[in-house]
Amino acid sequence: MGCCTTAEKNQKKRFEVIYERGQLPVIMDIERIVFGSDYGANSWTTVQQVEDLCKLLALDPGDSLLDIGSGTGWPGLYIADQSGCEVTLVDIPLSALKIALDRTLSDNLERRSWVCAGNATSLPFKNASFDVIHHSDILCCLPEKHDVLVSCRDAIRPGGRMAFSVVALSPDLSNEDTARAIANGPEFVESGVSYTKLLEKTGWKVIEYRDLSLECAILCKQLGNIDQERKEQLVKAIGHDGFEDRQNDWQSRLYAIEERLLRREFFLTTPF
Repeated sequence: MGCCTTAEKNQKKRFEVIYERGQLPVIMDIERIVFGSDYGANSWTTVQQVEDLCKLLALDPGDSLLDIGSGTGWPGLYIADQSGCEVTLVDIPLSALKIALDRTLSDNLERRSWVCAGNATSLPFKNASFDVIHHSDILCCLPEKHDVLVSCRDAIRPGGRMAFSVVALSPDLSNEDTARAIANGPEFVESGVSYTKLLEKTGWKVIEYRDLSLECAILCKQLGNIDQERKEQLVKAIGHDGFEDRQNDWQSRLYAIEERLLRREFFLTTPF
């Protein structure tokens, strides 16, 4: 979520465009069909996955949830609505946070939800502030993965939990396959070491692990097919280049998963 280098600044601008486009009727309709949500989301997280996550986390009214890279509010606001917990949404693009703030009002969540412009590498909260931390497909879009996990470790309460999904390089790739994986993955997909090792280094113990690659591949196929069905509407809304960018995203991610170059992983963790 930091934006110091040219690549990070360009990525921030790209996310701002994605979040704003996510509110367009045709893109919102595609999200409802494929993901089951209508927030203008920018991750691979479906309603079914979030409902499973709610059961796993067992949040109660009064518990505090921090959703990092929250964008327009998915899935943090949904989790708060389902569980009765309090939620703090953190991201950098102000356009996304404004949309999330409006959603708290329409969903009657304004008394137990907050939005905050902040950087995941240096979260602007006191230590031990949250019972649960969540982020969806954020670490693969950030270069400072170690710093983000340390910052989360500081913000979690003793006995708390951090749940997150991430697109990662498959293990034991050749140099050639690593290059193909990076070329077809999120901009900062390379982590240097596995997330299991990275979590251990930053003070986190893995409680549960799931491979979500198959579900992600299915989503890519669905998005590619529905985009083609709605091509005329999408081109009218976001232009031919915007349509081609979406198609390239779905196709490259699907290719990398089917070739076993990338996988989408889920971790449930607790601090040491």
